[in-house]
Amino acid sequence: MTCCSLIGARNRGNLLTHQTAPQSTLPNRRTAAFDLTVTIAFFLACAFALTTLDPILRRGRGLTGVLALGGYQLMCEGVVPLLIMAARREHPSSYGFTRRRIGTSIGLALVLATIYNLALSWRAGGLLWIPLRRHSATRMSLAAGFPSNLVGLAITIAVWGFMEAFFGVFFARKLNDALGHSGRGWFSYGALGFGLFNGLIHLALGQGIEGFAVCFASGYAIAVIPAVTENAWGSAVVQTLTNAAGKL
Repeated sequence: MTCCSLIGARNRGNLLTHQTAPQSTLPNRRTAAFDLTVTIAFFLACAFALTTLDPILRRGRGLTGVLALGGYQLMCEGVVPLLIMAARREHPSSYGFTRRRIGTSIGLALVLATIYNLALSWRAGGLLWIPLRRHSATRMSLAAGFPSNLVGLAITIAVWGFMEAFFGVFFARKLNDALGHSGRGWFSYGALGFGLFNGLIHLALGQGIEGFAVCFASGYAIAVIPAVTENAWGSAVVQTLTNAAGKL
């Protein structure tokens, strides 16, 4: 598990620190807090239900099984943020999904993903560099015949790569806005907050302290990339390359 007509990250940071900026141009902290609360509440409800549904979903086979897993994951992390964006008339560009500085964003993602996977490999005593290898959807996809296996892998990357990253970027942006923070820098509230949230969720799911640490690092990487580069495409890259990495 891990995830506009508003002003861009740089301008938003400047406005927050400029005393003469019109109040109407500043993020509405109460609205952002409400959006984040609704998102977290719905996600937690899905996570609670997953304890019952997970054994059933993991018994799926082929493309049907991938679609069932992906649909549930999309509902947990994608539906509410997308509805909120539609209601607020926000666009993906306001969350950093633009062409501007995309090379810097992806470059940072590759660096962070390399550090992350080398640390996991050292801990495991062997090279781990097969993204999504340990994921049930990947297993189902690989077991399906051609061309269903390619469709299944595409769905897996889209949901557990892009959508989970989008959830983290959305979470971090709303947290920054709720706290009145610019959202920029290596120690932005949003990046640290989503890392903590991601770690605590996996700790609650029984993955222990090591699971908390690994998932904190993954969540922080997702959210810090747009905070540093002002572009969020690298978040999708780092999530795809670090999610459930394993050996063949």
